[in-house]
Amino acid sequence: MEILYPNKEGLYQTLESAKDNSLDFIILVTGALQGTDSKLLLSYLDRCIHLLKDGGILFVQGTPETLPELGVYLDKFLTFKYWIAVESTLQSTRYRTGLPSVHSAVLLFTKGNGRFNIKRTRLPHQYCAACQRTLKDWGGKAHLMHPDGYVISDVIKDLPLANNYDCLSKPLLNLLLDTLDFPVPENKQSNPLVDTPQSSIKGFIIPKEGISSTETLVERPVQYVLPGFPEPKAAKSPLLVVTPHIGDNLFNTIHQGDAVEILKQYPDESIDLVFADPPYNLDKNYNVYADEQAEEQYIQWCNSWLTEYIRILKPTGSLYLLNLPHWAMYHATFLNQRLHFQNWIVWDALSEPRGKVMPAHYALLFYTKHPHNFTFNYDEINQLDARSYCLRASCIRSRKTAGLDNKEVLTDIWWDVHRIKHPRDRDHHPCQLPDLLMQRIIKLSTNPGDVVLDALGGAGTTPIAALQLGRRYVAIDVDPYYVQIMQAKIAQIEKDGYLQRESVKKAPQQATKKELQLELRQIASELGRLPTPEDVKEKSQYQLDLFFNMFPTWGKALKAAKLEIQS
Repeated sequence: MEILYPNKEGLYQTLESAKDNSLDFIILVTGALQGTDSKLLLSYLDRCIHLLKDGGILFVQGTPETLPELGVYLDKFLTFKYWIAVESTLQSTRYRTGLPSVHSAVLLFTKGNGRFNIKRTRLPHQYCAACQRTLKDWGGKAHLMHPDGYVISDVIKDLPLANNYDCLSKPLLNLLLDTLDFPVPENKQSNPLVDTPQSSIKGFIIPKEGISSTETLVERPVQYVLPGFPEPKAAKSPLLVVTPHIGDNLFNTIHQGDAVEILKQYPDESIDLVFADPPYNLDKNYNVYADEQAEEQYIQWCNSWLTEYIRILKPTGSLYLLNLPHWAMYHATFLNQRLHFQNWIVWDALSEPRGKVMPAHYALLFYTKHPHNFTFNYDEINQLDARSYCLRASCIRSRKTAGLDNKEVLTDIWWDVHRIKHPRDRDHHPCQLPDLLMQRIIKLSTNPGDVVLDALGGAGTTPIAALQLGRRYVAIDVDPYYVQIMQAKIAQIEKDGYLQRESVKKAPQQATKKELQLELRQIASELGRLPTPEDVKEKSQYQLDLFFNMFPTWGKALKAAKLEIQS
């Protein structure tokens, strides 16, 4: 692998003299370019785009304050893949007023829409300080645990803590380089059992000063202001709109209809906390909403209700917005001109394993109307069970009984809130949020009696959490079915004080998925290779049809068997 490390001095001339379409990868450390003129920074980005080959990788290091505008610009020319959040040393709080921040980041873009030149990269398993089992609860699937470690996700928490804000630590740099996976050139003899010749890969790491040599933090600007992105400005409230059809029914209510039109009927500065978890534009199966819009149309729609959110937010109020990192870059760019950035909170919520990098990062943007005078009850909820402990209920009970109860502070990486996994906890909604997520947000940024609004109410996690915590609520949804779900939940809480969900009964099965996978692993051990369906017919105690009925593909059925062969 040939890597060049141009210095900051004369960097543009170095990039300008390099040949277009000549590099396999570039790592751009924006933290080492603080104080660079925005037009010059833009020229660096432009040259990086031109220098990459098709299929080339661009890593862009930075912070949540600086990266959104850069990401939105690059998204015009390259293909966005990941916002990789990296847990780093705790930042100085001298210029922060929100959550303590440990979130540095690396954007990953690729040139073109063809092969994505990275590989699965693993980090060692971590083990609970109390029960000695893996920190990750495999939920009965420990037989699928790879002995070499877990595949990295787009939330990296297990590297040594370091300053990755204005430089790249050596462990993080090595991890990024280790993910690179480029094909063998056509003029080379291809052998799938041999790694790609490293000498054929060429890249830049720029500037050289961005490679860690000190842990001293420098004070950074709030954000880059690139040409074409307006300077931050205060939001101006329009005249109060008369409310002809909702009348005085403003609080402790659920509205059915268009979010923007209903929001326009709320008075200026009347809401303490506004929250949104919009559809992610992934063609999810909603009843009414079309979840596959053109990119520009989707962003315009989001900006339309965000504009109303800003107008109705009280001077001491907070805005939280949850979305995928790709869209969150656009939201942050819009909000940076109108509100005060507090945190890009990383919700580390691993979905089903897929891809070369596991998708775990959901972006929770936190903005306020005033830079420091806002409701913030951090001292009431800032202590979490230490991450050296696992979250298994049995371990929690035993270690607390034994007096093992170490704590750590709440930061802007939330690793302890899981997605809803069990059907008994889920309504008929494609993107339902866990109660704990909304409870934490509401406790953090409101007081009892305050008003919490969610204009995209869905299954009603927000109004339910608000009601249970003694806050007033407003929820809106265009779908009458979801409005009915929310109203039924509210009625049950007001009547009984809690939600009673129906139990989910599974039809009896001849064998579980785990039993079938272990059966295939045993057959693989006997054969010394992966079994075929014909092998199963001959050697398994189970009928072949059962395997095809339980698993969507033969590869899924063979997951445990593959580990047996690899070991």
